[in-house]
Amino acid sequence: MRRAVGSFPRGVWLFALALALLTSLPYIVGQLSAPTGWEYSGALVVPSGTQVDYNSHMAKMWQGRRGEWDYHLLFTHEPHSGIVGLQGFYVALGAFSPFDLTATYHFARFLLTIGMVLAIWAFACRYFERSSERWLCLLFGTVVSGWSLILSAVPNLEISPIEFWLTDAFNLFGAFTMPHFAAAIILQIVIMLTFDSWAREGGSRRLVILTLALAADAVVQPYAAVLFGPLLVILAGHHVRVAKRLELRRALWLALPLGVYVALVVYQYAATQSDPVWASFSQQNQTLSPPFLYYALGFLPLLLPIILGARTFLLDQSDDKWLLPLLWAFLVGMLIFAPLPTQRRYLLGVQTPLAILAVYGWSKVVMPRLLPRRRPLLTMVYLTLAAVGHLSVISINAVSLSEPYDHPAAFYSPDERQGYAWLKREAAPDDLVLTVFNGDGGGSGGRLVAATGQHVFAGHWFETADFENKMAELRQFYHPSTDDQWRRDFLRDIGAVYVWYDDYTRGFGDWNPADADYLELALAADSVTIYRVVMSND
Repeated sequence: MRRAVGSFPRGVWLFALALALLTSLPYIVGQLSAPTGWEYSGALVVPSGTQVDYNSHMAKMWQGRRGEWDYHLLFTHEPHSGIVGLQGFYVALGAFSPFDLTATYHFARFLLTIGMVLAIWAFACRYFERSSERWLCLLFGTVVSGWSLILSAVPNLEISPIEFWLTDAFNLFGAFTMPHFAAAIILQIVIMLTFDSWAREGGSRRLVILTLALAADAVVQPYAAVLFGPLLVILAGHHVRVAKRLELRRALWLALPLGVYVALVVYQYAATQSDPVWASFSQQNQTLSPPFLYYALGFLPLLLPIILGARTFLLDQSDDKWLLPLLWAFLVGMLIFAPLPTQRRYLLGVQTPLAILAVYGWSKVVMPRLLPRRRPLLTMVYLTLAAVGHLSVISINAVSLSEPYDHPAAFYSPDERQGYAWLKREAAPDDLVLTVFNGDGGGSGGRLVAATGQHVFAGHWFETADFENKMAELRQFYHPSTDDQWRRDFLRDIGAVYVWYDDYTRGFGDWNPADADYLELALAADSVTIYRVVMSND
């Protein structure tokens, strides 16, 4: 453990810095490519869903900036109670950073990507003595993605290859898109290494670190409790009953970190179930797994050496340290097809144990079958082919963000910026703005929240309560045949203070609010108009 968390080789630091820079390249391109008067939002083009996620994270950071630690959903109009600790990672980023929120987001992503690479190296040091094997593990745990992209050749494919959208599946993909993914992976490794050292050597300091790491993980990625709670209990049982290195009396101290972990997760779950708006969020938060074939091909570069080394692995009883990555990967394999609404969430970080097992198979079985002079070349070729997915996503984003007029969803136009500036100046944060959103992730709502921290009617698949009904209400509101009295009642019922009217809104219907006597012009730009809702007292 000491060797793993001590000084890292200079080459590892340079590799970590190189990956952080590589994954920052598209964002830098976007910033530099914004035309005069435009502003880069800070979001990616691919996967398109990350734009919606980015808007959500910015909403949390805005609340932190305002000192609001009890997180509320800004993408829905209904009054609801805030929850302290929920989404606390981004709330804290906004609260403690003195910098611009977009810059803070990407600075955190950059630093945590470096931290994630160092953590994976530390994990590799626990399992491999030779530097070459540690480096191989680091590469398998970062640059390797998958080969489900061969499914792109299938006509009328309903689901894209997971290398282009399933950010939870691969460590570097997650760190590339969202800083809290990298933070969660770091915490997972700290938890596993600390627990393993505590089980083998004891120490109250390790128990305290384990407790703090689990508590932090409960805030950063509470879904993982379904995975790491059982994993730690099973491993503790092994150390007590099978390995007999852990006395039952000492094992009972594990109740402290696990108790804190479970309590924090249960608190968040209970809070989301006690309010109908939060309950709607939980019900809509569906992240189901794609068909098995996508996983089989997506993880094939990792699975191939694992399968080839399986027989040797099963016959190797020299050290039970391999039980940890094996159980970790096995439990993830069960959870991603379990009858739970958040199946894909449990993938986050699974590449870490898979990398350990893959390097075992590569070193013990694949390499001995190759001529010594061919081993470096074939290993490099294999890793290069396995990295195509990551390189493709990074390249696609860099090229797309260099063409803002072709990908305007990643940028704020001059008219939008004028509207955002007006709202920041004239509106209170809780003043509700009627916005639109659609099933494809487009619309004014999410963008407006990300840019201003304003409270809106709709703007997120999960965080807009009763999403489908709200989409129907928006279509009715902008339908030209809808009665004006219905519109008045609707605006009064939801408590709207402003109406944001832009090109996204025009896609919902042909009704023009300019002639409505209950709407007062507040701001007019070429493509964006803001109306103030004015109601009579009758």
